Amino acid sequence: MVVTLITLAGYLTFVHFYDDAAGREGWRRYLGNGYCQLMISVFLGATLYAALHALGLRVERYHLQLFSQTSAPPAPPLHTLIGFLSGRRDSDENGLLKALQRWRQNARSREDFANLSDYLLLLRGQQHQHNFAPLQFTIWALPLLGFIGTVVGITQAIGGLEQVVATVGAAPGNGGLTEVLAGLQFAFDTTFVGLILVIPTMLYTLILRASAQKLDMYYYEILLDRLFHNAPA
Repeated sequence: MVVTLITLAGYLTFVHFYDDAAGREGWRRYLGNGYCQLMISVFLGATLYAALHALGLRVERYHLQLFSQTSAPPAPPLHTLIGFLSGRRDSDENGLLKALQRWRQNARSREDFANLSDYLLLLRGQQHQHNFAPLQFTIWALPLLGFIGTVVGITQAIGGLEQVVATVGAAPGNGGLTEVLAGLQFAFDTTFVGLILVIPTMLYTLILRASAQKLDMYYYEILLDRLFHNAPA
C-alpha cells in the first residue's frame, strides 16, 4: 500500500512538471548518445536478469509447497525452463529439495534436524549471494560508467579550450591559463584511467567470489550427504 501511494505521488508530480517538447528533446539527446545507449543496455540487461530471478523465486516457492506432498505432480514445462534459465535445479534429482528429502529421511533425532536447518540456511545464503552477484556488479558499474562519461566530456572540452588558447597565441596571461589546463588534463586523465581499470577489477573479483561461493555450496552438499544420506535410518 505504501509503495503504491509513493508511486502514485511520484507519477502525479512527474505529470505536473513534465514538458512534452523538452521531454522529446531530452529523449532524443539521450538515445542519440552512443555512450548513454551502452548504459541503458546494461540497465535493461540487469533488469531482465532481476526479472528472471524473481520468476525463479516464484518457481522455487512452488516446488517448496509441493515438497511435503507424497505424490506431487510434475513441474510444468514453463517452470522447468524458468528454473533452468535462472540457475535453479529444484526439480532435478541433484537439486536442493531432492537432497533435503533424502537428508530428512535419514535424520534420526531433533538435533539432526537442527543441524540440517543450519546447514540448509547457510547453503541458501551462499546460493543467493551467487545469484545476485551480477546485480551487485551492475549497481557499482552504472555510476562508474556515468562518472567516466563525465570525465571524457570534460576532457574533450579542455582539449577544445587548449586549441583556442593555441590559436590566440602568446597573449598576456595565456601562460597561466595553459598551466591550469595542463593541470586539469592531468587530473582528469588519472581519474579516467583509474575508473577504467577498476571496472574489470570488480568484474574478475566478482567472478572469483562467485566461483568460491559455488565451490562452498558443493562442499556443504557433500557434507550433508555424508552426515545424512549415508547414515543408517
